[in-house]
Amino acid sequence: MTALSSKTIHSLMSNFFKAMSRSYFNAPYWVLAFVFVLAVSAASQLHHFTYDASADTLVAENDADLNYFLEVSENFGGESFLFITYDPEGAPLFSTQSLNKLADFQNSLEAITGVSSVTSILDVPLVRSPPVEIAKLATDYKTLRQMDVDLSLAKAELVNSPLFHELLISKDGNVTALRVGIEADAHLETLRKTRQDLRRAENKSADQIARLQALEDEYQAAKRDFVADQERLMADIRQARDNVSGQAKVYLAGVPMIASDMIRFVKNDITTFGGICLALVMVILMVFFRQLRWVVLPILTALLSVMITAGLLGFLRQPVTVISANFVALLIIFSISFTMHLMVRYRELSRDLIDASAQDILTQTMVDKFAPCIYTALTTMVAFASLTASDIVPVDALGWIMCLAMIVAFVVNYTFFPAMVRILPTRPSLPLPDQQPHVLRALQTVSIRASGVVLGLAVFAVIISALGISRLSTESRFIDYFRQSSDIKQGLVFVDENLGGTTPMDVILNFAPYVEESFDEDDDFFSDEGDVYPERYWYTPDKIEKLRQLEAYLKTKPEVGKIISLATLEEIARSFNEGEALNTVELAAIVGLLPEDLRREFLLPYSTPREGILRISMRMRETVPGTSRDALIAEITDFAVNEAGFRAEAVHVTGMNVLFNNMLKLLYQSQLSTIGLVVLATFLMLFVLLRSFSLAVIGVIPNLLSAILVLGFMGLAGIKLDMMTMTIAAIIIGIGVDNAIHYLHRFKQEKAQGRSTTDAIVNSHKSIGFALYFTSLTIIAGFSVLGLSNFIPTVYFGLLTAMAMGLSLIMNL
Repeated sequence: MTALSSKTIHSLMSNFFKAMSRSYFNAPYWVLAFVFVLAVSAASQLHHFTYDASADTLVAENDADLNYFLEVSENFGGESFLFITYDPEGAPLFSTQSLNKLADFQNSLEAITGVSSVTSILDVPLVRSPPVEIAKLATDYKTLRQMDVDLSLAKAELVNSPLFHELLISKDGNVTALRVGIEADAHLETLRKTRQDLRRAENKSADQIARLQALEDEYQAAKRDFVADQERLMADIRQARDNVSGQAKVYLAGVPMIASDMIRFVKNDITTFGGICLALVMVILMVFFRQLRWVVLPILTALLSVMITAGLLGFLRQPVTVISANFVALLIIFSISFTMHLMVRYRELSRDLIDASAQDILTQTMVDKFAPCIYTALTTMVAFASLTASDIVPVDALGWIMCLAMIVAFVVNYTFFPAMVRILPTRPSLPLPDQQPHVLRALQTVSIRASGVVLGLAVFAVIISALGISRLSTESRFIDYFRQSSDIKQGLVFVDENLGGTTPMDVILNFAPYVEESFDEDDDFFSDEGDVYPERYWYTPDKIEKLRQLEAYLKTKPEVGKIISLATLEEIARSFNEGEALNTVELAAIVGLLPEDLRREFLLPYSTPREGILRISMRMRETVPGTSRDALIAEITDFAVNEAGFRAEAVHVTGMNVLFNNMLKLLYQSQLSTIGLVVLATFLMLFVLLRSFSLAVIGVIPNLLSAILVLGFMGLAGIKLDMMTMTIAAIIIGIGVDNAIHYLHRFKQEKAQGRSTTDAIVNSHKSIGFALYFTSLTIIAGFSVLGLSNFIPTVYFGLLTAMAMGLSLIMNL
């Protein structure tokens, strides 16, 4: 019954397409006019096509830890920030000349729209150069901006400061860093929180659903504005850096710059390597087909598909990210694949149907390839639709963007391509090569004469690949995403090694919150203005001791860099108390004496008494090999609970490092959970097309095997699973099914003509084998060019995709 139904569906589709093809082949100019209007409409929206370079693309939107991170950031006035190193040339850092130039550089950064604050060694209080009495701490401290500061004393104080050492000053005191705060978008954050609350609401009313839809649109509009502002901001910061070239060596680091440079490299790859790839593809097409029309047509068809898809994304106001920007390369793959199958079939029929007209040959070509092409599009869409199950917005976006792109590629190939062939002057095509390529002939011989060996090798490959897959890891590092020669890599390494690490991580500790109470103890430490900050009584030595205990443990971890907490500040305060630990009264006194600006800068970012929270801020050294985020988080929590005596629910490890790690794990889990559904859906598609259970199984196995081999190779080669390589399984299956469908469809046609299995294999290899061979080699060559990229995930993406194409060719043939 199922076979009969699918056969009927297939017959109806073919008859419908035959009738339709006769109509529009007689009016190719009308078809081209339709394509032209579509292209112009898309082109009018290209100015809305944007790239999202925000740090939001590095986290999972529905991650519970993200909500906690946002709450913590709100409590502590958290803002994203950059570190900009400043290594003066021509004069020492602690010289009037260098400090004046540093001040000018800081002023230029502060003048940039979007920069909320810039902190440098020029602004920090100098309390030991010379020593300041505790009673005059609020008014008598100096900074490096004052002319009468002893620079040698200031250098010694800052280099030895528990707070500023490796934060704003390098170990040797020769290089400084500026901490550049990035303004938060309060409106965007409000929209995000409101949207999240509405999304979580169960049994939504009609009003809530309508409100959520309106809020989604408002949020996306605000996000686009924010992304545009961030892109301009990063460009302005880079320009400020370039303006001091020659007077200092300046590096940029920080999560916002990492996200910005990721998308910047991807954009450069699309323009630079995209042109090289297309040029290389054109050369290969000319070698294969030896006629200009068969070179220009697939390229124009692919570019038209990309432009229309990009225009649709612009119309939908959907920005692309580091991950979803890959739709360009993938769409070129599938579009060229469609076109080359049509071209090879057209030339094959031109050779075999000598007496047929050019229109009849074209019609027969489009009809013959209609079923395999549309099923290829559908099965590929199923593979990419699996990505939409992910909670990671950029991965979800890649999934549905590729579904949209496949529709566009199919429509363009079945409108633009035949219409162009119809209007071009009729010329005899140069014959296809009579001699099979050695690779095709070898694969054909092996598949017929040594099928047992083939199966044995497949089993062996699976066993070896299973070993490799067991070694796959999501412990990728930002610092590994860029080549050594790139500015961002050099900046990350420099900050990592000299200024306390790159990516942030926090330990949040919960205590009993502050409660207003009187403090009657008479002590000379208290000033008349002591009640300005009554929360000072919440700061007690036992809390500080807990922090010191945790800090001491964290310092034993080589991957942990600069650590700051109230224990760090208390260590500075001990210098006013002859190096002794402060008691409750002394601690409260010191906190009360801090002026408002210093309290806001050095106290409030690490404590919120009214919520009962203390924060340990640390930065991670990504240059330390073998670092495991999961293991570190577990070890910190275990120590805090079992050694420091905290309750498990009172300890939270958070920060961008944690969120990025969660994103990779969630992506890995979602891919594992959906790969079975992809294989099942692919099998059902093949079964409907081929109306054969055995052929459907045969079609699935080679492509599943290709995915296993690539993943196994990654594990054995030590290639980490990152944002791009995590999607490689869906991509491999999507690509491989293309080959399987076209081959098995032709094989079934050969069998239907009464040929034996061996003859059907021989004829299929000689016919569709050519198309698979040409398509695969063209795409392999094009994607191999991406190995020259400065963005390492793009390198892996290009080379692994090329590898997948080669394996898919071999497995299917």
